[in-house]
Amino acid sequence: MAIKTIKHALLTGFEPFGTPRPSENRSWEVVKQLAGKQIYTGDSLVVCHCYEIPVSYNPVSELIPQLHRSQEFSIVIHCGAGVPGMVRLEKLAHRSGYIKPGNGGESDVPAGGCVPGYDTADVLESTIAVDRLKDALVEKGWSNLAVSLDAGRYLCDFTYYTSLAEGATTYKRQKRQAPATLFVHVPPSCNDPYSDEELAKIVCAILRCVA
Repeated sequence: MAIKTIKHALLTGFEPFGTPRPSENRSWEVVKQLAGKQIYTGDSLVVCHCYEIPVSYNPVSELIPQLHRSQEFSIVIHCGAGVPGMVRLEKLAHRSGYIKPGNGGESDVPAGGCVPGYDTADVLESTIAVDRLKDALVEKGWSNLAVSLDAGRYLCDFTYYTSLAEGATTYKRQKRQAPATLFVHVPPSCNDPYSDEELAKIVCAILRCVA
């Protein structure tokens, strides 16, 4: 089948965080497998652009808008380390409540505990029909999945909100369609319940579902 549409997907995972600092963050170990990949779905070709992002508020608040403005993305999937045993598809992102410091130490918190730079609602919802996506993935055999309404009020939630706010503001001003944007929490430990390779296949399945 001839390719009619080329779509670009922004995929991110995080650097290691915590004390003591681990050597890797599983979210990036999953995402980096897709760097430069081209995924065929129907008559579309999805080109993956993968980035490791910092666990620090100010750098994220600068980097995420820069990434959005570097390319016209149709799909954005941010990944982070979540809870054991379950892949969580996050439905909501929150503007306020950020008091846990990032990797930069005790001062690494956003002013007022809020995502800066946007006059948008306190809660933004994914531009993807998350419940329907979860059902589609389960039909494909990925059973350890859940829809979540709380992305954690840490860098995952902060990143997600920033991305959704970009879609609601910058893309709208430029008369561009906001990208289909989702945050996926992967279990933090290897092979729980899927291998890194299997988790990368789930991300690919998500791309195919929303492309």
